[in-house]
Amino acid sequence: MFFRKAVTVIGATSMFLFFCISAFGADVPSNAELLKELREMRKIIKKQDERIAVLEKQLQEQSKAVEEQQSASDARKREMDLLHGKVAETQKALAVREAAPADARKEELDRLRGVAEAFEGLIINAGITAVGQGTPDANNAGGGEDSRFDGSYSVDVELEKQFDDYGLAFIHLEAGQGDTIEGDLAVFSNVNRDAGDSNAHVDVTEAWYEHFLFDRQVIITGGKLDASGFIDTNEYANDECSQFLGRMFRNSDAIDWPDDNALGGRIMLAPEMLKAFELDAVYMDEDGDWEEIFNKPFAGVQLNFMPARAFDYDEDMWGGNYRVYFWYNGADHTKWKDAEKTKETNCGVGLSCDQMLTEVFGLFGRFGWQNPEVSVLEYHWSVGGQMTGQYWNRERDVVAVAVGQAIPGKEYGDAGNPHDNETHLEAYYAYKVNDHLTLSPDMQFIWDPNGVGNSADGDNDCIFVYGVRGQVDF
Repeated sequence: MFFRKAVTVIGATSMFLFFCISAFGADVPSNAELLKELREMRKIIKKQDERIAVLEKQLQEQSKAVEEQQSASDARKREMDLLHGKVAETQKALAVREAAPADARKEELDRLRGVAEAFEGLIINAGITAVGQGTPDANNAGGGEDSRFDGSYSVDVELEKQFDDYGLAFIHLEAGQGDTIEGDLAVFSNVNRDAGDSNAHVDVTEAWYEHFLFDRQVIITGGKLDASGFIDTNEYANDECSQFLGRMFRNSDAIDWPDDNALGGRIMLAPEMLKAFELDAVYMDEDGDWEEIFNKPFAGVQLNFMPARAFDYDEDMWGGNYRVYFWYNGADHTKWKDAEKTKETNCGVGLSCDQMLTEVFGLFGRFGWQNPEVSVLEYHWSVGGQMTGQYWNRERDVVAVAVGQAIPGKEYGDAGNPHDNETHLEAYYAYKVNDHLTLSPDMQFIWDPNGVGNSADGDNDCIFVYGVRGQVDF
């Protein structure tokens, strides 16, 4: 605006001087000349107005930039003030910490060190097992449907902590759902040992402490135990998550196991002077209710002979175990031939052997007997073998096959029950997909199931079971 006013004043002054000069004797211009001069004056004034507008716009932009710089400067000042405040608080906290008593600081360090030591050496193993099984020959299916295909899964979490060289603590947590087709089969020995339907509830399967004495020549274990971890063990047929699925090949059917894992104790003797022998003895509450544990127990003793150690062979090439065991079940049993005798006990003996032939091949066998006066089955036998995939460049793969029988007792048959021998054949291939995943196609055949040959239609004496197992290890 200032520039516009100045130009107006200059223009007016110029016109005044022009008329003055004209009044004092200059030649008076014509009207045309005056109009021409006025047009030129207007052009000059218009250009000056345009220039003034440009200058005013630049001035406004400069003012806005100055305001933004001032705002940014204020923000930086606030940030610096906040930072200075935090520094001051940190310095104050450090001063307080430095001023704290030495005992208090030592106590805090000891607490943190204790927490670190508690987790040091803790081993956590976890696994997921999923099984799908089907059969066209179900002999106990509801609604008369022979053809079935069902699934199951289980989750296992194991926590293990060793305490220097004197002890070990172990916890096994387990959950699962489904039993595949086990509910659709009437058999002496069923087809999915991994089935343990807990309705997805987490159960404490095992929880025990183990103490080592005399350089592990004596091991004492106490807590919630699984008897099958100490009796009838086997290297090639003792793990339903990675080996045979059928119950027939996981453990002997001629063992009257406790009702559940329960409170108990175990002692193992492995004297250095007899390095080829190990002796295990286990004592447990038979019914798993944790009451009157000395009243009706389950007890077992197993002696293991290891020939590779006896003859100083390479155990990685010729390792083997030859176990003989005896067990006793103090629960009430009823005699088949005398129903009034309901307080009878049960007992049995057995063998479980496994032997490496080379680093590729291995064989196993089992035999068991139990008191036929109170048992459905009197005998059990099974044999089998496995080989790794070394010959087809799959060293971590395993192919295995086994055959066995569950044999009813004479007293059971004399009581009017079907008592043909139930025969099982199982084969699987464990394909190691990667370090954590293994897929295992599995086939099972059962002849004379449950001692008879009846399907839902009554025309089959053989059950064929097909399936696949997926195992994920963490």
